[in-house]
Amino acid sequence: MNDRVRITVSGIRGKVPQSLNVDIASKFASAFASYLDEGRVAGCRDSRFSSHMLEMAVCSSVLAAGLDYIDFGLLPTPFLQFLMKREPFSGGVSISGGHNPLPWNAVVLLNEEGAYLEPFEGSEVFNIYESGDFKKASWKNLGAAAERDFPVELYLKEMSKWVNVQRIRESSFKVVGDLCNGAISPFIGVFGEFFNCKLVTVNDDLGKPFPHPPEPSIEHAGQVEAVVKATDADIGFLINSDSSRISFVSEKGKGLSEELTLPLCIFSLQGKISKVMTTVATSSWADWAAGRIGIDVHKTKVGQSAVIHMMGAENAEVGGEGSGSVAFSPFSSGYDALLSLAFLLDLMSKEGKRLSEIMAPFPEYYMEKCKIEVPPEMTYKVMDKLEKVYAKESPDFTDGIRVERKCLWFNIRPSTTEFILRLILEGETESLVKSAKAEIIERIEE
Repeated sequence: MNDRVRITVSGIRGKVPQSLNVDIASKFASAFASYLDEGRVAGCRDSRFSSHMLEMAVCSSVLAAGLDYIDFGLLPTPFLQFLMKREPFSGGVSISGGHNPLPWNAVVLLNEEGAYLEPFEGSEVFNIYESGDFKKASWKNLGAAAERDFPVELYLKEMSKWVNVQRIRESSFKVVGDLCNGAISPFIGVFGEFFNCKLVTVNDDLGKPFPHPPEPSIEHAGQVEAVVKATDADIGFLINSDSSRISFVSEKGKGLSEELTLPLCIFSLQGKISKVMTTVATSSWADWAAGRIGIDVHKTKVGQSAVIHMMGAENAEVGGEGSGSVAFSPFSSGYDALLSLAFLLDLMSKEGKRLSEIMAPFPEYYMEKCKIEVPPEMTYKVMDKLEKVYAKESPDFTDGIRVERKCLWFNIRPSTTEFILRLILEGETESLVKSAKAEIIERIEE
């Protein structure tokens, strides 16, 4: 079941080589290049051992269609998205499995602004992929390939427009980071120097596989927690393989839920934003934080594509999800973990407080995130039956099924990146969540 390729609005992903390989990546890139028709394509990859292989296949297919390919090499996806917002490209391709564990990888497609494709765009690319009717340039009209370095100085300069760099530098924070041997590893030192941070990094070797699943969460925070305590650091963080998601560790060596990244950034941006876009599966902490600074929250489907495009539709400056993902539209068209880190350092320097002190007023919620294995052919049959089961509770069908009860809510939806159902529950007490979880799982098993 898990060996099938997963096709979503943002691209394709799967296990290498069982479901995602050179042949499939090449055909998908041919479909994307045919859809774009002309111009330049920007490309990058994360540090997975299969990423360079897949990028070479993508590059060849783009050139074969008569488009140019600008290769930024090993680079976090948010960096490419940042640059595409400022330079003319027809589209972009990032080879990165993001939060997926090895041996998964993905071919992620970006529009001319560096955003994930919208549903209608993704459908058109997929239709071309299915038809196999790809654009093939003549021998004298093939595209040209070029390599470029990412202008990290420009990235930091633009970031400095949204945080108080001098105040952060004067704070001289000691920061511990778990880079998960990911694509941010070659760049984190420059970030630390720019903000005058004393950086201690772990898992920063590009030649090694991921030390744990590349999903920033409390479950994977043990190493950072220990180093923060040992070095008396001000803050710690964990980042995923392409630097789009981040979670934090307090100065006490306590890992924080990835659900807290968005609300912390909301507080940091007080006075600079008027509206937040998030999803129906994100913690109530985001609503609470927005309420505290007097701004509106709008909710949409899960996924970067949905959040970014609805930010544009609703004129929301900031958006994000409970996965540790935050986007700031004046800066970029994608989720950016380093930007989130800069926002938090700015908040700490502005408040003059430790992270645990900033967290003190936050209400207590108990959340569980579950993956439920369901055969792909049964997924929507199960969802149809669950809709009937919960019909009396006036569910929200924005994405899957969201039910709100007194002091508790839950969301069930098919994953867009794996062949599973995702169940997220949040309540004011653990017993409420445990009881609802048992009820839902029993109904699914029926």
